[in-house]
Amino acid sequence: MFKRPRQIIQGNLWNRLARDLIYDSKQMLLYCGVKIPSANGRRTADDYTAFVKGVTQGTRYGAVHDPATRRIHFEPDYIQDIVDLANRFDFPVLDKAFGPGGIAGFIQEDDGEARAFKNPSLNHILKQALMAKKWEMPFACVCARQLSQFEVEQFGIMTEIFDGPIFLSVSTAAGIAEAERCIRNGHYIITIHTIFDSPLTLSFTEKLDIFRECVARQIPVMLVTQPFSGQNAPMTPYGLALLAFAEFLAGMALAYAINPATKVINGAYPTMCTPGRNPVLKIGTVVHNFTNYLVAYTARLLDIASIQSGCTVGGTVHDQAILDTDYETVRAMILWDYLFEGWHMLRHSYGFLDDLVNFSFRKADADISALRHIQGLDDSGITAVLANSVRLNNDFKKAESIYQEPTLLFNREKDILLEVIIETVGTFRGDFGKHEHTLQNIPSEWF
Repeated sequence: MFKRPRQIIQGNLWNRLARDLIYDSKQMLLYCGVKIPSANGRRTADDYTAFVKGVTQGTRYGAVHDPATRRIHFEPDYIQDIVDLANRFDFPVLDKAFGPGGIAGFIQEDDGEARAFKNPSLNHILKQALMAKKWEMPFACVCARQLSQFEVEQFGIMTEIFDGPIFLSVSTAAGIAEAERCIRNGHYIITIHTIFDSPLTLSFTEKLDIFRECVARQIPVMLVTQPFSGQNAPMTPYGLALLAFAEFLAGMALAYAINPATKVINGAYPTMCTPGRNPVLKIGTVVHNFTNYLVAYTARLLDIASIQSGCTVGGTVHDQAILDTDYETVRAMILWDYLFEGWHMLRHSYGFLDDLVNFSFRKADADISALRHIQGLDDSGITAVLANSVRLNNDFKKAESIYQEPTLLFNREKDILLEVIIETVGTFRGDFGKHEHTLQNIPSEWF
């Protein structure tokens, strides 16, 4: 009979691995730091002056700008002081919460054999709000919205129907004002921000200005960091998690310098993909889920509100392979609900296709039904699900062996990985595909 794994031995291993990740992240922010982009066709070097001054002055040398190298370096004790102020328990979402997340570019509508791809409309946002209410989701997100449209309208539609926490994207002053208005009216809004281009480089000033304004107004922010293995991040799972988590800690420090009272949610999204000029995303693989779990576990150890990625299917076909939905989705749901422990929130749990390019309402309903079924099973029920699929049973056993000895997958590469990252950032302009470390660590078996 299936038994939930006991946490005594492997818990100690995960704690050790998480402590390594915390220490190594601080070392990377100290020695490598965050790069300030140089002038190019879209901006001048002076564009970042005001932002850099605002996040470094008054930090008592906790965050130091080196004008010669155009980098911001962070003292480990400064990072720790900020982390010590975090409190996950005042965030209105309980642990082990499955929810939506991410933004797809198109709505996929199935009509028999034909599949139509449509631009999201206001009616689609309304449908997503109704879905969140129908399934009593722990949190909501507009999963499919044209990024250049409906920024203000999404607030009214979502908050009119769903009264729980809502993650929403903003990119304009009007969007910030609407978020602030909804918060004043008693809604819990979290704005989504990507302020780094991996590895450890500040993004466009327009994004930084929106982030700074939200933080200054004490609007909760989720910091999304999305390095890709073998591309703008190390090929190894630990190296990928390290870069994603270090970028989040840097963003948390920047937010603290602007307004220490603003709630910051860890949205690090280490993304597995193949190396080379034509990378293929491997979202939803077992290693993808494990890498996101390491970041989630580490954040929970630090008491930081944290939302990670899992259960996302790769590919365009919804094949209804098991429990009326995709095989990879069910596998990830079982991993997170029955194997993994110590995580907060999970996004990308349902509805996505083609590596987040498309969103299907039909698949979303099927995925949520499968999730509810899995969550309602006891040990005997999970045993039966595993027994009905040789592939699922084998995958679960492999995942369980990794979980009980995570060092089989997460090699820390002490004193090597940090040098690889610093050298790649400095010598190869952040392209890890050009470093021999990537070429030596192409693990086809992960995928």
